[in-house]
Amino acid sequence: MSAVILAGGKSRRMGKDKRTLEWGGTTFLDKVCLTIGELFDEIIMVTAIEDYPCGHLPVRLVTDTIPQKGSLGGIFTGINEASFSSVFVVACDMPFLNPFVISRLCSLPENDVVMPKLSSGYQPLHARYSKRCSLIMEKMIQEGNLRIQSLIQDPSLSIQIVEEALFHDIDPHGYSFLNINTPADYEFARKAGPHLK
Repeated sequence: MSAVILAGGKSRRMGKDKRTLEWGGTTFLDKVCLTIGELFDEIIMVTAIEDYPCGHLPVRLVTDTIPQKGSLGGIFTGINEASFSSVFVVACDMPFLNPFVISRLCSLPENDVVMPKLSSGYQPLHARYSKRCSLIMEKMIQEGNLRIQSLIQDPSLSIQIVEEALFHDIDPHGYSFLNINTPADYEFARKAGPHLK
């Protein structure tokens, strides 16, 4: 299985590049890459443009095949670049990624989409996709539908929705799915961080 890290967001709500925010002596993006690097043999980092130095990271950097198509465009690019038929996708702004949660998600039976659903909603940026999703994603992009969750409504794909109870024993508060979009989110994460170690 390959891993794809989406690192091409514009960070509008944060007001600065989220990838370079300080986290535990490194940056958000470096932390995500190093966490994922312990779990997968192939890690692909997708950015809008080649604007992040990653020679020190266990990743292969690629840029969006179809520019300006948001997270869906990033997943589409990553899936097409992946060597394996199944791909775990994660966003670069998730500082509490839990290797045990990822391993459990990735050990579930093979389906075209394996997507967690929390009380707060679906988690398309902490999910598994097969290469069979590529053609559907391309069609969605062409039609202007960039909503990743639309994939789970496609009858040609096999879908598994994973309830949050599956992870309660290893991540009871769901912190591994937390993404950081605003300065307030960042401050909350910084305060919560020491208590999660």
